[in-house]
Amino acid sequence: MDYLIIHRPETLMIKIYSLAMIIILLLFFNLIPYLLLGALIFCLSIIVSGFSIVYKITKDFKNEICYRFFRMIIYKSKLDLEFPEYISVFHASFVSRDEEDRTRDKFKKWTVRFFKGNTYFTILEENNYHVALRNANKLSELLGVEIYDKSKK
Repeated sequence: MDYLIIHRPETLMIKIYSLAMIIILLLFFNLIPYLLLGALIFCLSIIVSGFSIVYKITKDFKNEICYRFFRMIIYKSKLDLEFPEYISVFHASFVSRDEEDRTRDKFKKWTVRFFKGNTYFTILEENNYHVALRNANKLSELLGVEIYDKSKK
């Protein structure tokens, strides 16, 4: 194994919105009074639902960030990272704030980070612990660095 592909988590609400708009527009395509507007919304929904970002982590640490459209790479660029001293897996708390409504949501995710001294890079945020740990183990095996699993403490 010379490289590993890590999928960045997609915003669930964007995916739900895109699929809902596609279904609604397909069901009511003839009822839309502004056909051009409906076609535009349909096209935008298809684009949003097919777009994703992945990290390609290589054994020689010449990493890339790839922008994909329905699994086809449309653009890739170099991902500047320092080689990690260790990989950490832990449960992190996140806060999402909405300035208009003055509301905030708290949620927790399993996080995989590369650590080098006092700096870190978050490579993955995942709801499922086993998926996060499996990716951390693959990265550890690929790069030959130690994993600190904070769930064990």
